[in-house]
Amino acid sequence: MNHRWMTLSAVALVSLSLVACGAGAPATSAPAGGGGGGSNPTAAPAQPTSAPLPAGSGLDVGAIDLCAVLPSSELASLAGGTPYEADEPPGQSCLYTIDPGDGTAELYTLNVSTPDLLQPMIDYVRQYEQAEWQEGIGDVAYIQLSAMEDGYDMIVLVEGAYGLSLGGPRSEVLVAAARLIVERLGK
Repeated sequence: MNHRWMTLSAVALVSLSLVACGAGAPATSAPAGGGGGGSNPTAAPAQPTSAPLPAGSGLDVGAIDLCAVLPSSELASLAGGTPYEADEPPGQSCLYTIDPGDGTAELYTLNVSTPDLLQPMIDYVRQYEQAEWQEGIGDVAYIQLSAMEDGYDMIVLVEGAYGLSLGGPRSEVLVAAARLIVERLGK
């Protein structure tokens, strides 16, 4: 097991533990360091499998089953691979392990939380760090190099409704996943 896998696994397990204990879903990692490279990924969003929920109209973030909103098979399709089978408990945090087609494993983490948990991160990144700001995903979205290992962290805020934090090795997969989730949960 390589260092990257262990680090991402530890972050995901802490996230899942906090959610299970009722602490809300934290971001996959706190932004630090001045990363900010990467490409400006674009991907055509797939058709939603469920009707969007109206934002700001009593959306209960704690009741969102993010793993049902974006099943592992769909994330694997976005990554051009297949999911490794695992029992994914329903909840606000999801951990996906994908075979990108070469027999290796890519780990992706997704979390949904209340907007007030992510707003300080967005403010901090705006003021002190470099990031690629994404248009057309929620109200505010950015992606940047992960401070923990190779890969990317992405934050999306739908003001007054919810926030998303995503992490994984490929930025284009994170952006496509974020677009689908926002489309399905509503803006």
